[in-house]
Amino acid sequence: MVYLAIDGGGSGCRAVLCDAEGRELDRAEGGPANIATDFAAALESLRGLALRLIGDRPRDQVRAMLGVAGANLSGAAPRLEAALPFRAKVVQDVTTSLRGALGTGDGIMAAIGTGSVFARQLGGQVTAIGGWGFRLGDEASGAWMGRLMLNRITRMLDGYAPLSPLAQAILADLGGGPGLVAFTLQKTPADHALLVHRMAAAFDDPLSRHVLAETRAELRAAIGLLQTDPPLPVVWLGGLGPTLALTDWPRAEPLGTALDGAMAMARDPATWAA
Repeated sequence: MVYLAIDGGGSGCRAVLCDAEGRELDRAEGGPANIATDFAAALESLRGLALRLIGDRPRDQVRAMLGVAGANLSGAAPRLEAALPFRAKVVQDVTTSLRGALGTGDGIMAAIGTGSVFARQLGGQVTAIGGWGFRLGDEASGAWMGRLMLNRITRMLDGYAPLSPLAQAILADLGGGPGLVAFTLQKTPADHALLVHRMAAAFDDPLSRHVLAETRAELRAAIGLLQTDPPLPVVWLGGLGPTLALTDWPRAEPLGTALDGAMAMARDPATWAA
C-alpha cells in the first residue's frame, strides 16, 4: 500500500507519496486546483500530478487524501473522487490545514492570506466559517483589506472624511476616482491584496488605522464565534496570519503543514473505514 497526499489550491498544488511505514517516496508540485471555479482544469492538474508520483505502481494499492479548494461546493468532492483512477477521499483544504496545524488536538486555526478561513477542532469535530471568497466574504484577508482601503477612499472623495496622505498617493497611482473604479472591476483578489503593502510605511495614516481597526474587529468576531470556555489556543497561518495575530487568546505554533495533515489523514484507518 502507498499513501498519496495532495494539498490543492487556486494558485497551485503540492503532493507527497509515502509507503506503508510512512517513509517518503517522492513529492512534486502542480498547477492550480480549485474544483469550484474550474473543475475540469483542477481535475487535469490533480490527476496528472497524482499519476506522476504513482508511476507504475498498482492503482488499487493507492490511498489518496486530497485537501482541495472548492470541495465544500455541493457535489464537487464526490464528483472528483469518482473521476480519479484510484481510491481517494476529497475534503475541503481547510480540513487538511487544520489537521496539519493541530494534529488531533483541540484548537482554532485562523488562515489569512489573499483570502481567509477560520476553523475549530474540538473533540475530533471540525467547524469552519468563512472561506466564501472575495465577492462574498474573506473578511480580514489581504484582498478584503485592499478592497476596504478603496472603499474608504471613495468615502473620503465624497466628503465623509478628509483625504489622507496615503489615500492621495493611491489615487494618484490609480488615476483618480475613475481609475479606482476601473481597478475594482478589472483586478483580481491578489491585486487587491497587494494594495495592503502600501500600509507598511504608513501605519499612522488615518486610512491605515481605519482598515486595521476594522480588520481586527472582524478577527475578534470570527474567532470569538468559534471560541470556548476555557479558551482554545489559536494557530495563525497564511501570509498575513502571524502579522495580524491578536493577543486576546492563547497562541500556538502549527505542528505541520496542510500537506502533513493530508498525509496523516491518508494513513489513518478511520478515513477508509466507511
